[in-house]
Amino acid sequence: MILLAVITVVFSQNPEVLLQNAESQMSAGDYEAAKNSLSEALTMDPSFAPAHVGFSKLALYKGDLKEANSRSNTAVQMDEDFRDWSKQLDGIRLGIQGGTQSVKNRQYDEAIDQFESILENFPYFSEAYFYMGLTRFKQKDLDAAAQNWGKALEIYPAHKKARKGLNNITKRYLNEGNKAYTTGNTERALDSYHKALSYDDTFYLAYFQIGVIEKKLGNSDKAVENFLKVLELKPEYAKAWFTLGAVYEVDGKINEAIESYQKAIEVDVAYIKAYGNLGKLYTDREKYDEALALLKTAIQIDPEYGDGYMYIGFVYVAQEMYDEAITNLEIATSFNERKYHLWFTLAEQYNVTERWDDAIRAAQKCTDLKKSFGGGWYEMGEAEMGKKNKPHAKRHFEEARKDRNWRKLAERKIDEIKNPEKYQK
Repeated sequence: MILLAVITVVFSQNPEVLLQNAESQMSAGDYEAAKNSLSEALTMDPSFAPAHVGFSKLALYKGDLKEANSRSNTAVQMDEDFRDWSKQLDGIRLGIQGGTQSVKNRQYDEAIDQFESILENFPYFSEAYFYMGLTRFKQKDLDAAAQNWGKALEIYPAHKKARKGLNNITKRYLNEGNKAYTTGNTERALDSYHKALSYDDTFYLAYFQIGVIEKKLGNSDKAVENFLKVLELKPEYAKAWFTLGAVYEVDGKINEAIESYQKAIEVDVAYIKAYGNLGKLYTDREKYDEALALLKTAIQIDPEYGDGYMYIGFVYVAQEMYDEAITNLEIATSFNERKYHLWFTLAEQYNVTERWDDAIRAAQKCTDLKKSFGGGWYEMGEAEMGKKNKPHAKRHFEEARKDRNWRKLAERKIDEIKNPEKYQK
């Protein structure tokens, strides 16, 4: 057994075996392992010329013809038997030069022939696919360009020029999808996003936009599926964590929503919307201290975050701390003058504290913004009742009863004005 172990170790340290390992590793796309095997072979035998040829091939996988030639020259200096390999690289160089010149002359078919000729003999030379893609791009054949750049990236995922080229195309489809989405054409938008993914299934922004549309369409499962795909590809994308949390919240999966909002904050400590939504959920669960801590952090990060003051106001409302609620709701309205529901809540708190004139003012803002919302009219009626102005109150309650959500409450108040004896204690 000891003898067998010694033989195995010796055999595994043979430069020829390491060279074979490197060839297999290159074919499998494990270039770092191939580099290590070749380096180990040269450490063992610095005069082992085939290892330099191996490095030359590795450079071709990466699309680096200059490095391939440099390693080839070293191999030839050590052993003239590798002169033929050097000549083959010269053929690649001449082919690339001829192809690129043909592109400049707009002789695109001739260029493609030259690049394809190189790939017949060196199908692992990623740079040839890059130039094929560039040629197709010049011809405005985006599909073919994307396919060739995709092949270059299959061979060498870190090929910067191919990645940049493919990104240009997928971003075009992303922009087309975004334009379609803004005009309400969700079907066309989805087609564009899926087209982008057909060329690059790692394009996380396309998954995100698909998730947004599926969320809008009410397809929660599909939305979640796409947001999770985004986070698989880019776990530090806080916006995806936040939007995933919003989907869970709408679906009533509060624990999952909380975890998603927490993750958004973890990857982006300045993501104030996540603080706001998380604070709101904690308020709903009567975890008021935790909610206030989060919301106060949010307005420290952004003192103009109006929703932060609004949510703080809601926390104080829930605790019946009306003065504190009013203070924060007033600040919130200074940042969010167009939120009718915020004015309604503020009017409600003014009424609770018998600040009738302030309540009328806030309720009027609410109804100015949304005339059909019965809550604003109801609070205005309550304020007029507080001022003993029953005719005005009745008129406002009549408006409130037009909103079916407020009908019963408004009708009770109207009946109380008409028949006060029924409600006397």
